[in-house]
Amino acid sequence: MKLVRHISKAQLMHSRRTGDTSGMTLIETVVAMGVGVLVLTVVAVLSVYALRSFTAMGNYADLEAKSRMALDRITSDMRQATGVLNFDPGGSWLRLTNAVERVRLEYFWDAEERELVCVKDGQASPAYLTECDEWNFTLYQRTPRPDSTNQFYPTTEPGMCKMIEMNWKCSRTILGKKWNTESVQTARIVLRTTP
Repeated sequence: MKLVRHISKAQLMHSRRTGDTSGMTLIETVVAMGVGVLVLTVVAVLSVYALRSFTAMGNYADLEAKSRMALDRITSDMRQATGVLNFDPGGSWLRLTNAVERVRLEYFWDAEERELVCVKDGQASPAYLTECDEWNFTLYQRTPRPDSTNQFYPTTEPGMCKMIEMNWKCSRTILGKKWNTESVQTARIVLRTTP
């Protein structure tokens, strides 16, 4: 019995010298909690940033896809047009005609609703563009300027117009703020059909 106590005391003395004690002190617990909170805070901040970035990329991809679809529809309509009937110098509407098929179409941009709508023969189509902040167009003659390859003479005469340059900007908000989720498109469309 005495031998057992002696071994226990020896083990106790050995554990005190080497620092092998069971349990944690209050200071060690506070330091561990502080490090844990710091690590969790960093993970939370990185997760929020990654989520916002993925949302912005998803919104941008969706806006880009919708802008390209609208561009395809507008290009198809305008290439079949035979001429421009009239337009708003302020840039809110543009009327074209297809004399061959006897169709009139009008593009109307509503700044309050942020939509670009195409009206064909008095019947409104679904909006070509939604969430559209800006829509501008410029009319050009088809003849290029001398000594240039891609510059054309602008015109304000609807009958002289053979090319229309359009640009628009669409955007969305994420969590109430406008981040880098906007799509900007520019296109030059030549009126190919002749009456």
